[in-house]
This record gives sequence, structure tokens and C-alpha cells, in this order.
Amino acid sequence: MSDRFVRWGGIAAIVFVVLILFTAFSAGAPPAADGTAEKIVDYLADHRTTLLLGNTLALLAVPFAIWWAIVFREVVRGDTVSNALGTGTLAGLLITAPMALAGGAISVSVIYLNKPKSTSSELVRVMFEAQTLLFGATAAGLALMALTAGLAIRRTGALPSYTMWLAFLAVLGQLAAMGATLSAKYANVGFAGLLTFTLFLLVTGIVMAAGKATPTVATT
Repeated sequence: MSDRFVRWGGIAAIVFVVLILFTAFSAGAPPAADGTAEKIVDYLADHRTTLLLGNTLALLAVPFAIWWAIVFREVVRGDTVSNALGTGTLAGLLITAPMALAGGAISVSVIYLNKPKSTSSELVRVMFEAQTLLFGATAAGLALMALTAGLAIRRTGALPSYTMWLAFLAVLGQLAAMGATLSAKYANVGFAGLLTFTLFLLVTGIVMAAGKATPTVATT
């Protein structure tokens, strides 16, 4: 495996993190999931352009994350167990991506025609809660991704050990994010999943882009 191949995988992770964090925070703090329908409508109307741009950037970001996972799988490819763990990392992101994209589509559907205030306030509330739950559901795939990535790093030593601990931290973040789906009052806990996931991907991406990853040798 060439160093350039690994470096580009790391760069892909960094690009993904930059794009996804812009998407998540560029429109400021969203209203609480249990906030009034009027506050939700006002937020969507006031930030229409930024939200639509953010959703488009999220569409662009997803392929970068998938490419990182493909390269990471090759970096940790070794014996049968490490192969399975690398595949689990890729599978976790493949599970996550459709739910994240669906959540993004639902989140901007009300403002797509620039008429959020003409839409039923209760419909807006239901759609806002639906996208919150979809983003919360991404924690299932991300938990699989982070756990298998951490175990693969531990087994192969292909990346520094601190990236393993960041992966396990991301697992805890995803468990917290799952808890956010229990009630609208806990919705903001879901940011723990986003922040720990992006931290792991950013640091891992920097390590790979800097040429500090040591790809394992595949065995039969």
C-alpha cells in the first residue's frame, strides 16, 4: 500500500470533519426539540440560506468519510480478526450515512420552497422532531464504527495508541447520543456523539495524512 494512498485517506477525514462541523454549527444554536412550534418556524425562516448550504455541504462531506473508512480498512488489514474489525468500521459508516442524509433532507424540507410560515406549525414540529430522531439514530452505526476501529488499532498497532482511546471515547459519546432519543428534553446530549466522533476522525485523519500510520501486512 502506497504512502500516498494512506495520506489521501487521512486528508479525506480532515475535509469531512471541516464540512460536517460547519454544517452542524454555522446556523447557530437550534431551538430545543421540545420548544414551541413558533420558535422552530422562526429559526428555520431566519437561517434558511445557511441551513440549505449546510445540507448541501453535508451531501458533499459523506463520500469523504466513506473513503476514509475504505482506506482505514486497508491500513488495518492483517489476519482474519483485524480484517473483520476493519470491515465493521466501514459497515458502521455505511449504516450511518443514509440516516444522516435523510435527517438533513427532512430538516430543510420545510424551507426548501421558502415558505416555512405557511406550513402547519404542528407539521413543522413533527418534522423537526423526526430529523432530531434520525440524527440520534446515527449513533448506532457510529458506535459500531468507533468500537471496531478502536479494537482494530489495538490489535494491529497500525496507528498510535491514543487514537484507540479516542475511538473508545467516541463509543461512549454514541451511547450518550442514543440516550438522547428517550425524550426531547435530552436531545442536546446528542452533540456528545457528534463531537467525539469528529474528534476521533480528525485526529486519525491527521495521523494518516502526516504519514504516521503503519499499515499492517495482510496474512492468509
